[in-house]
Amino acid sequence: MIIIGITGSIGTGKSTIASMMRILNLAVHDSDLEVKKVLENNELVKNKIKKKWPSVIFFKGNKQFINKKKLSEIVFNYPKEKSFLERIIHPVVYECRDNFIHKNKNKKFVVLDVPLLYETGTDKICDYVFLAYTSHIKQKARVLSRENMTEEKFNLIRRSQWTQEMKLKQNPYSITTSHGKTITFIIVIWYLILITFKRIF
Repeated sequence: MIIIGITGSIGTGKSTIASMMRILNLAVHDSDLEVKKVLENNELVKNKIKKKWPSVIFFKGNKQFINKKKLSEIVFNYPKEKSFLERIIHPVVYECRDNFIHKNKNKKFVVLDVPLLYETGTDKICDYVFLAYTSHIKQKARVLSRENMTEEKFNLIRRSQWTQEMKLKQNPYSITTSHGKTITFIIVIWYLILITFKRIF
């Protein structure tokens, strides 16, 4: 089994590359989706968040929900609060990820889609890393076109992530998403072929 990590700063095309992996019928674990599931369904996590930040919790009937907009405003403005939230959520997400890897242990490739791959040390369990990148202008335009996104929030998110230069120093397989999906897809396929031949020879 070959574990490939996909990462990239917000708006660089990481999710697009992950979608291409799915088109190629590879098993992909989406850490963002896993975090979303945890925040929506894990009552233990919700109770810990309620204890720390009661203002982000609201109720519909007897069921409690997290106001993710309020929570994100807190954690992106205060690094210590972000670290606290990560200590609550990350162990649950890691357990789900490890179960996913074990479930797919007989497959040739397993893909981990992780925005904070280097920041969380997840690169250490990957055989290869695919790094999505694009120009700052394209990145900013993509992000600011998202619903409920502001330039201030975009800058806060960028500051919470490693810079492109820091990630490139780790020698990943870099994939530009600046020239359209066809070019990106060709690069993805080429890297997968290259990795396969490396393992054979």
